[in-house]
Amino acid sequence: MPVVLLAGSLVLIAAVLAAAGGWLRGYDDGAGVGVTLLLMGLVTLGVQIHERGMSHWSVSVSTVVLAAAIPIAGPIGTTVAAGLPYLSDFRSRNWRTRVFNCGMTGTMGATGSLVYLATGGVLVDHAPSSAGGLLLRVGLPLLVAYVVMIAVNVLCIGLISHVSRGTRVVPVAQSVLRSLGWGYLSHAVIGFLFVVLWGPVGLGAGSAIFVLGPLLIAHWAIGRDALARREHQETVTTFVAALEEADPASVGHSARVADLAEALAGELGLGATETEDLRYAALLHDIGLMVVRPDLPTDPQDEIGYLSAISAHPLAGVNVLEGLDFLEDSLPAIAHHHERWDGRGYPSGLRGEDIPPAARVVAVADAFDALVAGSATGTLSASEALHELRRRAGTHLDPRVVEALGEVLGRPGSALLARARPATGNPARLLPDHDHPSVSDAFADWQPESEDVLTPGTGETPWP
Repeated sequence: MPVVLLAGSLVLIAAVLAAAGGWLRGYDDGAGVGVTLLLMGLVTLGVQIHERGMSHWSVSVSTVVLAAAIPIAGPIGTTVAAGLPYLSDFRSRNWRTRVFNCGMTGTMGATGSLVYLATGGVLVDHAPSSAGGLLLRVGLPLLVAYVVMIAVNVLCIGLISHVSRGTRVVPVAQSVLRSLGWGYLSHAVIGFLFVVLWGPVGLGAGSAIFVLGPLLIAHWAIGRDALARREHQETVTTFVAALEEADPASVGHSARVADLAEALAGELGLGATETEDLRYAALLHDIGLMVVRPDLPTDPQDEIGYLSAISAHPLAGVNVLEGLDFLEDSLPAIAHHHERWDGRGYPSGLRGEDIPPAARVVAVADAFDALVAGSATGTLSASEALHELRRRAGTHLDPRVVEALGEVLGRPGSALLARARPATGNPARLLPDHDHPSVSDAFADWQPESEDVLTPGTGETPWP
């Protein structure tokens, strides 16, 4: 019942404010019924786009049209064009939601119209032709009106959250306002362009093609890219789930390494695209284990058999993923995340700067997680693990990335990046954790090309 009362009250407020605006204008209300219907149709387009799950399009289309309607259609026409499309949206099964959205957007339109008139704004038929006059009599009043409309919008959202969930009005409104950002004001600028093309330029209704057409094309491209990203994330999630199902002891490892790698990317100054490629690589760095698992020895003491089989997993992972175009720039990090700074790693024995940068980041994140998240040799604290990795900087790991790890771990909230593996009830690994730095040392001491082959339990490197 409170929701119904709020929705009904907003509809009534919108009607009263629209009537007041019409009275102030002597009911000389803009460009007439035909224009109001056109604007209402454009807002309806935005509503239907929203119902199809493309909310970013909807915000741009609806708010730009709503801003432009103020000087074009006047208070009554703006209120009608803003509210009725939501009331007539029968795709929404909840009629309370339809009435609330109708009242909220109608109140936004009516309030914005009154503010526009009060700050000296004129309707498009009376707009001056000079650039300065347009800015003073249309542009600035429209910007002020749009700011007030945003305030009404977030306040209404705070009110509906209060009556339906019991939350406090102001904190919710502030949270919504922060989420909009300053870029939201660009819709008022586009609306102003709409008005200029409509009136002074003389395009009339045709201005919708020149303003909303490019806007829709741009957001169609943005929406297509967002859809592709969701599909990419779902594909990666499926691969990780398959890996963790095959090896329950690895549950959460990929996500932890990816979170830490992403934090390191920020510290190292990587761009958005590089960071995304790095995160995909970190999530999928061990996918090749599913391929080599049948080749792993059953005897935990068969060090040579283990090292020989495990060293094939990076390239096996690349073979699994190389047909996916969106992972093309992630493959080098997957292929070389077990290389060593001293050139004694696998699969290619790359050294120093020859190792792909993203692979060096994954190597540090991978080794850190192996030390803090549990292994056959026990776990270390974050500070102990960092000390161990610093000891390995310049031999096993890239010194710059290790120092970046120290900076990341020194930040507030870094404990989330060093969380231990949760107990799962699964039996412990019989074979050693290949990500543990001691296994990297074992491989460095044992090379297929070397005549000096270590046997289990010998040499300087302890077998975990």
